[in-house]
Amino acid sequence: MVKCYSRKRKEESMRYQVLLLDIPYKLHHALESRFQGMDVDFTVAPTYQSAVHLCAEQPFHLAILHFPEAALCDEFLITMRYTSYAPAIVMLDQHEVKSACSALQSGADVCVGAEWPVDLAADQIMAQFRRYVAYTHDKGTQVRDFQVGDIYIDPSRCVVRVKERSVRLRPREFALLLYFMEHSGHVLTANQICRGAWRMDYTQSVGRSVHELRKQIEANPSQPCYIKTVYRMGYRFTGYSSEICDN
Repeated sequence: MVKCYSRKRKEESMRYQVLLLDIPYKLHHALESRFQGMDVDFTVAPTYQSAVHLCAEQPFHLAILHFPEAALCDEFLITMRYTSYAPAIVMLDQHEVKSACSALQSGADVCVGAEWPVDLAADQIMAQFRRYVAYTHDKGTQVRDFQVGDIYIDPSRCVVRVKERSVRLRPREFALLLYFMEHSGHVLTANQICRGAWRMDYTQSVGRSVHELRKQIEANPSQPCYIKTVYRMGYRFTGYSSEICDN
């Protein structure tokens, strides 16, 4: 049985998580002024490597990234998209059509130029953020929170609870659980999971991701209750635990 919730609990009010990477001081200051009074938490990544690590470990609602070189931008975005689906706004020192198109093809959602006036760049970022907020709050298009058996999920806030126990998932496993819950009771092949959950072609990492997810939501990952392995076919999700759980 699937339960949908129309009201949010007070203790779980929405807070947006925003990642900043190498943002110029003046733009950073302008963004802080514009975000003042909003439920936004900034996380500043000191290096490109730390930004990749943060994206893999923590769900973000928005990433604002500055790159001095187009090649570095493309490499970072391709790596980032393996673990994070956060909207990415990229600032390029050389905002040429070719480099901007390359960044967009690699995973950026919007490109701005480092040479742009600070207020223009900040307003462009805020416009994108407002669209995201409007999308997640609009009743007609909101990805609603829902519950399947013991497991509750809120896609807009990256919240997961198993029998009221809060669970923190990496973006890859969060997307996997969401896809499982949206297709509860159905047998899903590895190819379906890759395309549906991660929007990518089949990879050999499905089993490992399922294993990681089981470690977070199952009481005994070696005898899973929620994610069943269907021999030679794939996996089937059920949101209900039972006294006897096995593959």
